[in-house]
Amino acid sequence: MPRKRRDDKTFESSQMGNGEDTKKVKLVDNGGVGTYAQKLKRKRDQVQKGKQVEEVLNHISNEVNEPDVALRLKSRTSPYTIRAETPSYLKSHNLAIQLHGYSMGVPRRNLYKCATHCVIEMLSDMQISTMTSPFNRRVTAMEWHPTNPDLVVVGSKGGDIIWWDTHNVKNQKFIQGMGAGGIINAIKFWPHDYSKILTAAVDGTVTLNDLEGKNTQILADTLNAHEFWYCSVDIHPVRKFIAAGDNVGKLQFLTYDGKKTFENRLHKNKITHCEFSPLEEWMMCTASTDQTVQIWDIRMIKDRKSSLYKLMHDKPVNSAHFSRTNGCRLLTTDQNNQVRVYLAPEWHLEKTILHPHRFFQHITPIKATWHPLLDLAVVGRYPDPNFTGYHENELRTIDIIDVDTEKIVTRLHDPSAPGLVCVNKFNVNGDTLLSGMGVNLLLWKRKEVAAKIQESLMSKISGKNLDQGSGGQTRSGRSNQSKRANEKLRKMNESKETKQKKAKLQLKVKEENRKGKK
Repeated sequence: MPRKRRDDKTFESSQMGNGEDTKKVKLVDNGGVGTYAQKLKRKRDQVQKGKQVEEVLNHISNEVNEPDVALRLKSRTSPYTIRAETPSYLKSHNLAIQLHGYSMGVPRRNLYKCATHCVIEMLSDMQISTMTSPFNRRVTAMEWHPTNPDLVVVGSKGGDIIWWDTHNVKNQKFIQGMGAGGIINAIKFWPHDYSKILTAAVDGTVTLNDLEGKNTQILADTLNAHEFWYCSVDIHPVRKFIAAGDNVGKLQFLTYDGKKTFENRLHKNKITHCEFSPLEEWMMCTASTDQTVQIWDIRMIKDRKSSLYKLMHDKPVNSAHFSRTNGCRLLTTDQNNQVRVYLAPEWHLEKTILHPHRFFQHITPIKATWHPLLDLAVVGRYPDPNFTGYHENELRTIDIIDVDTEKIVTRLHDPSAPGLVCVNKFNVNGDTLLSGMGVNLLLWKRKEVAAKIQESLMSKISGKNLDQGSGGQTRSGRSNQSKRANEKLRKMNESKETKQKKAKLQLKVKEENRKGKK
């Protein structure tokens, strides 16, 4: 028979006595399982080892803390303490520190939070730097230059167009419109020549205008502007064609020469917005007052049933914009109180943000747009007494909303501009916002930049040069200016008094003459 393997932790001890049998004692160490005496012994050994370690540490500390007579060092009064501090890249919002932490393996969400915090701080610090009124009718459309952060074009209800260089006023150009019936519904920069712009207007035309407004080219014309007109337009720079939507739901594709390559009624009502995706060149979206937003593949578009996705809404839709960061989100604005966010690739509803911006016939439809650096939505606020949370004297602010948290991160408002702000759009850098408030244009910049612009404008108006060393007027200059102002006021008062005296004297002379005649 095979011999039994002997366990390492088993031993036999045989004691031979007077007629006694061999006794086997088995000791097993299975995680402290044994007799009570064995447990007690192990516990005593552990306590004894702990005391020995503590004595060694006390001895070392006593040796270290003994005063050194040669160096005149004093003994330590408090024990050694090790403080556990949070790393700077976990508690700081400095972007450079966050980038260093990201290179050390910190999760990416901390870097995103820091970038978001920096942008929100910049937006919260904005104020109006310039306010101008170039039109006699309300602002209806605007578009920033794709590469130049200082150049913007704006269209009005009267068909007027202004090229505004916010950095240099001398470069400003103005194109006179036709007046009533010439509403500019959409405006785009021509992608192959930034000195030209494309417009879709209520006069029933899609027109290519140059900088001077002299060489205009009509690419499409309904020839019956009283019944059919264009409401939206966009340009595909890669495939080199134009998409235009009209007031009865038809979408047209045009070549750069104006040749029509496709036309079909894809919506039941007006196409308020059409836009090509910045991510996929074959994708485009259309928004309509038939309460739908549809996603299309331009390679397979045929009729109304050929849409990839149909996004239903509760109210007519004013706009649908692809996100400017990665093109994976779609921001829609209805004509009541909803701003929706849809997420690619299946374009399911991700967020529904309640916000008061109801439609009114005699104002420009309010449209939410994206910030170019982060997924922040900017939209004008139109206080509604029927909206939840309404209070009296609610301000007509510009709300900037974080679509991830559905919260308003900051609000822009200026007491000098209390009107309803319908059109808002950021430039390509995200540091300048242009807003349309009725016939007025509001340019928002950071406070320090706005202060410099206002100082330069005031210096040009007054004809005084600012002191370059101090960055403003000197005390003596300001005191002399105040003296001159006081002198002008005194002279004006004196002239008024003398005029009044002369008038009284003339009246007396007339009365005396009348009495003398009698």
